[in-house]
Amino acid sequence: VSTQSTGTDQLIKSKLDSAKDKANSWPETEITDFDPRTKILDEDINDMKDRLRKRIVIPNLEEPEKSPYGTPATYVNLVADHLTESFDFGMVNDVLCKFKHYKTVLGDINLHFIHMVGSEEKKSTPIILLHGWPSTVWEFHKSIPILLKQGYTIVAPSLPGHGFTEPPTVPGVTPVVIGAAYNKLMLKLGYNRYVIHGGDWGAMIGFMMTVMYPENVIGLHNTMNQISLFGWRNVLQLLVGSVFPSLVYTTEQERNFAHPVFNMDRFYSQFAYFHIQSVLPDSYGYGMLDSPTGLLGWIGAVYALASSGRDFTTHSSMDILREGIQEFGLDNICANATIFWCVKSAQASMRIYYEFWWNGISTSIKNLSIPTVPVAISNFPNEISHQTKFVSAGVFGNIVQYNYHAKGGHFCHIDNTEAVIGDLTSFIQKIE
Repeated sequence: VSTQSTGTDQLIKSKLDSAKDKANSWPETEITDFDPRTKILDEDINDMKDRLRKRIVIPNLEEPEKSPYGTPATYVNLVADHLTESFDFGMVNDVLCKFKHYKTVLGDINLHFIHMVGSEEKKSTPIILLHGWPSTVWEFHKSIPILLKQGYTIVAPSLPGHGFTEPPTVPGVTPVVIGAAYNKLMLKLGYNRYVIHGGDWGAMIGFMMTVMYPENVIGLHNTMNQISLFGWRNVLQLLVGSVFPSLVYTTEQERNFAHPVFNMDRFYSQFAYFHIQSVLPDSYGYGMLDSPTGLLGWIGAVYALASSGRDFTTHSSMDILREGIQEFGLDNICANATIFWCVKSAQASMRIYYEFWWNGISTSIKNLSIPTVPVAISNFPNEISHQTKFVSAGVFGNIVQYNYHAKGGHFCHIDNTEAVIGDLTSFIQKIE
């Protein structure tokens, strides 16, 4: 693991060293059993349903199907009606309780995690599955049983402020600090060597863990390769490739995935939440803590938006959301929304953006690289952004697997489980 020579080397190095030192000084704490049914309570579910039934009539100030101003009222009403009239809330606890849940305190993080031990007959490689925002461990409910059946040991922590991990009570819980906590968890469980799999913030945290603890990480598998966006060389390559594709993209498949740089209309018109949550997470969070309608309009829409591959310049917002619902599943949207509502985590979950942006990490991450630890990257067509293998190699020096898929999006564990698990297990077989 190395840092490139720039003026901000010392800044990111100090962040990494500080997080590692803090993790080493954390006192040993016990691991306790946890039952998700103690948080997904009937009284909170009934409160949510009651508030949704009493919601104001959401006015359509424009053509209901198009709504260029944000989440269409048609979508919010569709999901709200499903939650109040059709959704099986008992299914949430039934699915979650198929797994073993635990809690432990690591520094300032009261961490929840799933821990399922693989087959004793097979050599069981530990895998830590890392989700992002606005997700929960629900994202892995289809993947964990498949991996267990193949003999793998699974650890799946909830991000701080997401799901069943308590919101941090102090500032500065950055992706670097979270990465140090996750490594501490794996060591605490007796796994000195393990594989990391991550998407969204999970990919970022997995990257930080690999930078800090290469001696512990067998390999890193990402499904959202956003790390390659940082650094002027990588950005320049992407910009040149957007104008002159043949200079950057070596195959037609690469060009179709990554040209132009992103779908900029999609990124700026529908994913402006990144900027808002980086500067004013609490201001928006209060509304979602108090109103399930607000929760569905903000967090609830991201599941569908990030699962659709339709072009925002040629399709209406509702067409895009309908495709996203078809890919992600209305019940999965409702399950995640239920968890966020019952544990009252919407506000706290957004703070990770602020911590990343204002603690010097966003400006100095470009100085980091992983030259030797094996890396695999899975590319799904409906992902928010893509980078080519050529660009990715500027950050990851040992890419042993780089796959493209015809189906799937940001939440690939939901909409293309077979492909992402296939990539992960084939990667492990290559590096074991």
